[in-house]
Amino acid sequence: MKRLGAGAVTAAVVLAGAVPVATAHDGDRPPGPRVVTEGLDNPRQLNWDQEGDSLVVAEAGRGGEQCTEAGCVGATGAVTLVEDPHRWTPTVSTVADGFFSSAAPDGSFAVGANGADATDVAGQYLVAGYDPDRPPMRNGAMLVAGTEDGQEYLLPYADLQAAEEQLNPDGAQIESNPYAVLFVDEDSGVSPDGYALVADAAANAVWKVEPDFSTATEGAPPEYEITVWATWPTTVLPDGTDDPAGPAEFVPTSLATDEDGNVYVGGLGSERPGEASVVQFSADGAELERWDGFTAVTGVAVDGGHLYVSQLFGPTPPLPPGETPAEEAPPTPGQVPGQVVVLHRHHEDPVRWAIDVPLPAGLAADGRGSVYAAVNSVAPAEGIAAGAQNPFGAVGGGAVWELDFSDTYRLDAAGE
Repeated sequence: MKRLGAGAVTAAVVLAGAVPVATAHDGDRPPGPRVVTEGLDNPRQLNWDQEGDSLVVAEAGRGGEQCTEAGCVGATGAVTLVEDPHRWTPTVSTVADGFFSSAAPDGSFAVGANGADATDVAGQYLVAGYDPDRPPMRNGAMLVAGTEDGQEYLLPYADLQAAEEQLNPDGAQIESNPYAVLFVDEDSGVSPDGYALVADAAANAVWKVEPDFSTATEGAPPEYEITVWATWPTTVLPDGTDDPAGPAEFVPTSLATDEDGNVYVGGLGSERPGEASVVQFSADGAELERWDGFTAVTGVAVDGGHLYVSQLFGPTPPLPPGETPAEEAPPTPGQVPGQVVVLHRHHEDPVRWAIDVPLPAGLAADGRGSVYAAVNSVAPAEGIAAGAQNPFGAVGGGAVWELDFSDTYRLDAAGE
């Protein structure tokens, strides 16, 4: 299993039917990406709210002041709402905060509120994260947070760690690292209803969390059932640990849905070059399509014809200092890696195009030509300073960008 330490796009011209390319910019807008909002701590998943006009941003936080050899912990995770992100000055607000976060001493590579989505209840959000009342890193949970009658609430709702201990769908070591969440509204005319899908990177599974709303009372939330919606095998050694010589693990990190209710799951692929994938499922969990050849997928989005994929480190993940194989060039000093890849999802063997985006994670497409990305997704608000242990040089602070695909370049068949 794997634990993560962690636009305006004008569809005016289509190259080989694969990628929307901006040939003109709105008004006086300069070429390149537009900063929608910045000052975010380790921004991860992006989702649209139920109205489809505001971005829900999960911030994994920046750890805290309680430090051990394992990292620094604190209640610094948050959910941020970006209203009308297409505007030059969107309204940005924190709609939920106080989530468990663990990070390096400089606030980088946090785990915490890794994923967030809005429900059909006004002001309510689901969060893929951790229960602060349980031992760190054995506390994977889906939380519910929001505001009701002017009062904020934060409830560790679904115990994903317990589900992993009971079901262990990939048969490997017991570990939960919830990384993305998707609210599925089964009936738009009824509220509350629906269920949640949670991508659990360490469990190598997507959980389905289904509440029984008939059991809810004024003083208690509804009971729920957790089932395995999708899972992938893990090759393990006799001692129960992962086999590094075995096939790459899928490691689900990303969730998205299309207008037909199909679900797209992106995986990290053990951070091995070219061994990550995106899988399309029907709403009931039947596999429909699969795109292979990616590297370290940390975000997916779709619009009417395209699939967008974040590759956290670009085509080749960096290794720790001193461990880069001789045949591989180390990262260029001062060059922050990362790509967003786009392809036409209705084409057989589609051409892939990419743009450089620093350390991208969550993606969101509005269906009208704009694509948004969480960038510098492993950095706190002030960024990461250059140093001996940082092969990238200085990294900018966490932010959300609107992407510009006018400078795409074509990738080869391996996605590199």
